[in-house]
Amino acid sequence: MTTRKELQEVLSAFRRARSLNLRSSAQSLLESARNLIGALAVFVILIASGAAMFFAVQLTSPKLEATASPSASPSVRAPTTTSMVTPVAMLVCTDIPNGRLHVRFAAGEKNEVRGYLAEGETVQVAFDPNREMIQGDLWLRISSPVAGWVNARYLCKSK
Repeated sequence: MTTRKELQEVLSAFRRARSLNLRSSAQSLLESARNLIGALAVFVILIASGAAMFFAVQLTSPKLEATASPSASPSVRAPTTTSMVTPVAMLVCTDIPNGRLHVRFAAGEKNEVRGYLAEGETVQVAFDPNREMIQGDLWLRISSPVAGWVNARYLCKSK
């Protein structure tokens, strides 16, 4: 037969083991919750980046305008772009022998230089809608040979 003291020791040992088991279960549950929160955070980031990509494509895509064609029924319309940009060939005219024209990343003299064009070199200019007036100077966007912005006063009509 066991004494009261022995029974108390057995009961105390059982309580300690149960307490340790509960702590282990609580830690396991907490770890599972952390994993679930991490997975949820990844899911939210993926959804947000997908939405951002969608809106970026919407903002940068050319806008389409519906126009009716004579042969189409009123409910069927052919898409057309709202603005047509026609490139025009022009020459670099700095009036400086062996002169160079700065091609900039953005319109304006304060913007960084992207490249240079030589006197007499032919460039492709898109007149509409890519032009800006900055401090009384007209700036035009060019597409080749270096894409960027140039001051219009240094361009002249090609022969």
